[in-house]
Amino acid sequence: MQFVMRIIWGAPQLQRSHRYSRAQRRSNQQQTVLTVLSAEGLNGPPKQGQTELAEDGWISRTLAAFRTSGADIQSVPAPMEEMRVDCLAALRTQRMPTTRNEEYRFTDIAPILQLEPQVAASATVLPGEAIAALVEASPLKEAVARVVVIDGAVASQLSDTERLPQEVFVGSLREAPALPAAQQLGKQARLRGSPFALVNGATAQDVLCIAVPEGVTVESPIHVLYITSGASSVTAPRLLCTLGADACAEVIEEFVGPAKGAEAHFCNAVAEFDLADRAQLLHGYVALEGRRALHMKGTLVRQAAESSYKLTEARLGGRLTRQDINIEQAGEATQTEMGSFLLCGDEQLHDLHSKLRLEHPRGTANQLHKCIVAAGRGRGVFDGAVKVEQKAQKTDAGQLSRNLLLVPRATVNVKPNLQIVADDVKCTHGCAVSDLEESQLFYFRARGVDAAMARKVLVYSFGAEVTGEFAYPELRARIQAAVDRTLANVPILEEPAAEAA
Repeated sequence: MQFVMRIIWGAPQLQRSHRYSRAQRRSNQQQTVLTVLSAEGLNGPPKQGQTELAEDGWISRTLAAFRTSGADIQSVPAPMEEMRVDCLAALRTQRMPTTRNEEYRFTDIAPILQLEPQVAASATVLPGEAIAALVEASPLKEAVARVVVIDGAVASQLSDTERLPQEVFVGSLREAPALPAAQQLGKQARLRGSPFALVNGATAQDVLCIAVPEGVTVESPIHVLYITSGASSVTAPRLLCTLGADACAEVIEEFVGPAKGAEAHFCNAVAEFDLADRAQLLHGYVALEGRRALHMKGTLVRQAAESSYKLTEARLGGRLTRQDINIEQAGEATQTEMGSFLLCGDEQLHDLHSKLRLEHPRGTANQLHKCIVAAGRGRGVFDGAVKVEQKAQKTDAGQLSRNLLLVPRATVNVKPNLQIVADDVKCTHGCAVSDLEESQLFYFRARGVDAAMARKVLVYSFGAEVTGEFAYPELRARIQAAVDRTLANVPILEEPAAEAA
């Protein structure tokens, strides 16, 4: 376990920057991307003797896979094209991170880089029996709308948005390319996104857009069901969600699939949220993919003054998963709350990297991270950074990481990071790593509860502090079923032979 606390007092350092006009910047980008498109073959077949300009081999192979898929890679709306231009230009000199990079020191992405990128010939996969079964198994009756996204493409034939308020748009950006909210597409990812977010921007074949205009409240949740069909080894789903001033909404992202027995696949997802003044967003994120899934998720949030953002996360599926959360409080009296529950079974690695930047007075932030590692070959990773800038006076920020190791050799790497430049703030953070305590077990045994049941109650209640925030029984039941499958063979939860006799 690592515990790092860094507090900085004093004035922020000044950084020099070169400023260009918007027209000059766009001209330079267009010239750069034409060269990249030609080199990657996205703007027609590469010329003889032409070399790849992307320095990283995996990036080049991934771009080539999407190029040769024939999945309408060029016929995209103008906002998507602009995003692709910027991301392709940025990828020229990007290299995929290794364990020598500090942010990936405990997360080896070799399984992703070893996966040969393959993309299905069509951007829209027609629903088959396996897809229909996954949709049927993932209901959310309380939802006012359900949107199904298959391999990164919005499947309108499986979606239901009829009960939404008339002013709210939920659907593919291809259906409303002139939507004002589309102008926000890719802006946060270009400024604060990871290399995987850039790859997503360069390869996304569709964008799910949720636009709630000023003053509109969506009373029930919008359920976004991401399905991996197994037809592609690499998918790039993308979500853009914008809330106008005084708007309220709840969005639940749920990742499932592929069908049992499918080959390994990589889901490279990005979600961008832009909240205007006094907007309120509840965001649920549930990952229940198969045990061979490789999953990277970028969540980027920008909050204007007096807005509220609350994230509740439950990540249980997949072989290697990681979420990079980057939140910017860009206004006064902004509220941010994050709750995450990660359960690591055999040969599972779940990583959570969060960055929260507070730049204005009277902001509040609270983060609770809970992780259970239930196997000797399981690993959990948490790297949480909170930066309080000099102008963010009277800020109240808290960060807490609690980790439960159930078996020998179970591993968790924790690095909370608090940077404070302001002087009139209230900021706390803490970290705890332990196994089940004998005193707690004794408390149950003294009241007639057997040892196996006592252990199960303690383990299940550990994560319930976060998962209990999901208000919908069907969703909680799916999370509980995934927990049961992971903990089914954990020795510590079984009755010892001597006591059972």
